[in-house]
Amino acid sequence: MGLLRAVAKSNRSIQTSIQNQGLTLPLCRQFSTQMETPQKDNSSDPFLRNPSSGLVYGRLVVTGKHTRKSDIINMLGSSRLSPDDIRFEYNMNYAPVSVMIQFPTRNSYEATLREGNRKGGLFRMERVGRQQWDTLPRYDGKTILLLGVPREAVAEDVERFLAGCQYDASAIQMFGRPQRASDRPPFRTVFVEFPSQAKATHAFITKNRGFCLNNQITVRLLQ
Repeated sequence: MGLLRAVAKSNRSIQTSIQNQGLTLPLCRQFSTQMETPQKDNSSDPFLRNPSSGLVYGRLVVTGKHTRKSDIINMLGSSRLSPDDIRFEYNMNYAPVSVMIQFPTRNSYEATLREGNRKGGLFRMERVGRQQWDTLPRYDGKTILLLGVPREAVAEDVERFLAGCQYDASAIQMFGRPQRASDRPPFRTVFVEFPSQAKATHAFITKNRGFCLNNQITVRLLQ
């Protein structure tokens, strides 16, 4: 009898050990798997990011001297641009030659290209880099350019020419323009910055073709 009780006790111990192993082994395996294969954050992987995100820049050729930002926005109406997304590029005579446009995404840029093709090639646009955008000066319709100011003119002469306009006298910048063989008598190029677009537009309307020291002045509103 003593021998039978010892054998039964031994069998119960083996079964208990097996049951314990059956309960713990899967848990250990699960814990080990979690430790070996942690979750990966794909948001920092440049190859897995959304390729349509990020700013994209394009350039349009401009033909009209008096083209404004609102004209560009109307032409590209489907792209939902704001005036801050547009900058003009000027030549040596300060005539606009191209427009740089900042698009919020590549999808927006490509949608604008498709719209141009749909309209029968109404406009042509090429893609450019961020550096070209950053190097363009910002006028934002708040700066006027005076062409034809005599070389002997001083700041006080310009102030008299702009009488009735609201601006900061310290914002007047005068430059001597290099003379070329085809030029008329040498003259100065004058920039005047205004506190708002409305005040700059008022000066453009009221002072264009006025006279400074008997010279007729051409006024341009820089975008």
